[in-house]
Amino acid sequence: MIDPKALKEIVKRFASREDVRGVIITDNEGLPIQTDLPTATTELVAAQVTSLVGRAKKVVEGLQEGELHFLKLETDKGEVLIAPEDAWILIVLQGASG
Repeated sequence: MIDPKALKEIVKRFASREDVRGVIITDNEGLPIQTDLPTATTELVAAQVTSLVGRAKKVVEGLQEGELHFLKLETDKGEVLIAPEDAWILIVLQGASG
């Protein structure tokens, strides 16, 4: 069982960083559990990232590289940091550095 209080604390900790634009925690099906973003943004990001995590896991499996632990996407707006766990996925949208 996922402890909602613990997940809320994770979102709060990441969101307090100056360079973080948003934090989302979803279940493995892409349903948002905790977030600090508007609903429409949360649902869009959660759906896209969950799909990406599924594909990335298949690639890692196909390459026989063990398990997927982390994804980092660098974009014009900054970075999307993705940490899939057993029961949930942590997504952090981070502003461009420097």
